Amino acid sequence: MLLLFVNDVVDSPFRKKTVLELKHKMSFDDAVQLELTIIKKNIEETMHVPTRIRISAGHTQDAIIDTINDDHSDLIVMGTLGEAAFKEKLLGSITAAVIGKSSVPVLAIPLLSEWNVPKHILLVVNKFEEDSENIADPAFELAELFGARVTVAVFNDEDNGFSLEFMQNKRNILAFEQKLQSTHEATAVKPDTLHGHKFQETLDEYIDEHYVDILVMLTHKRNFAESIFNRSMTKKMSYHTDIPLLAIPVH
Repeated sequence: MLLLFVNDVVDSPFRKKTVLELKHKMSFDDAVQLELTIIKKNIEETMHVPTRIRISAGHTQDAIIDTINDDHSDLIVMGTLGEAAFKEKLLGSITAAVIGKSSVPVLAIPLLSEWNVPKHILLVVNKFEEDSENIADPAFELAELFGARVTVAVFNDEDNGFSLEFMQNKRNILAFEQKLQSTHEATAVKPDTLHGHKFQETLDEYIDEHYVDILVMLTHKRNFAESIFNRSMTKKMSYHTDIPLLAIPVH
């Protein structure tokens, strides 16, 4: 496990003394090193996971992407401020930026979320590519680890009414569920459809009503025009979700 701290060189010359500097009464660099050492010791003693420390300087999201490429990391774990993040929504979330650039899955954990052993994982899809059931492997590894069930769902916009797309989504989600179940026999898989007028609100309601512990979404490469006129729903959910979000890139 690699514990990474990025010292953003753009912000550092202008900031006031940080909480860490005030807490430890030492320079920022020394305070960061001490705090990371404390976290490393706690992880190794309580979770028995060998942990390394790295401190990088630069633009935060670029430094994170460079680090995972150099270190050949399999997963990025980052925190978000969830619904409290008005500033993040206004200025843009670093976690959302990393989700958009990462070649490996990103697990975004809201600051105020309470950890529960996951029993219900929701995988939301909107495209059905060849071999996409293999793309979802990280979600099923989590499910098998904790003995959780997986619901695979697609969103149907009720504003479009009863359409061919609605019927096609229903057929696709049933076929996709069958592929997933045959590939991951140890995990219970259920197909479902999210019906609503707005994706985010519909998804939030489903999560609350069905006691979802982890939300899983697939991220797709987007061209410049798509990134401007059609925002990534995965990145959008990372701004406000109150449960952990696992974003899996589709290469």
